[in-house]
Amino acid sequence: MFDMSQWYIRLGNLAFNLVFLNILWFSFSLLGLFIVGFFPATAALFAVLKQMIMEDEDPSIFPLFWKKFKSEFLMSNIVGYLVLFTGLILYLDIKVLQLLDNSILQLALASATVVIGFVYLLTLLYVFPIFVHFDLKLLQYPKHAVILAIAKPFHTIYLLALLAIVLYSYMIIPALIFVFGMSLIGYVMTKIASYSFPRKESSIT
Repeated sequence: MFDMSQWYIRLGNLAFNLVFLNILWFSFSLLGLFIVGFFPATAALFAVLKQMIMEDEDPSIFPLFWKKFKSEFLMSNIVGYLVLFTGLILYLDIKVLQLLDNSILQLALASATVVIGFVYLLTLLYVFPIFVHFDLKLLQYPKHAVILAIAKPFHTIYLLALLAIVLYSYMIIPALIFVFGMSLIGYVMTKIASYSFPRKESSIT
């Protein structure tokens, strides 16, 4: 017979862990003045979530978070700023295209930018779950993020729908941002990505 008390305990424990993780994520991002702290804190967040979800463990959150924050500090900043600067370039391209007169060239460039922008958004969905699960070379992280997003279209659509619900909830109840913030977003992303990952870390080519 299904034990409701066990379900409540698991849900309450998950909520507590997500709140604690969000506090750690914000605190460690702030520790690096967000400039060098944001991406390592995000990598550490996803690493803890991966262990919670894929290994079905209740890890010692702070020691694991701190360990991953230190070990992934350099590489997470490199990957994070690579993705960030790519987005900045796309943004500048859009601004430049808005200044051009309507023409076949402008239409072609705008179409190409839309496609690249869509691929970029797909990359954002999976790049950190892939980063904490696989040991890859720098440019392989965004490449495999795109491959995973396209290869698993139903997972990607499901992920987008869930993220839309989370973000809408944050808009309706802004206080949730301070309670769950990035940890709930990361949980949704890691949960969906986990359906496509092997159970143990590995390297792929």
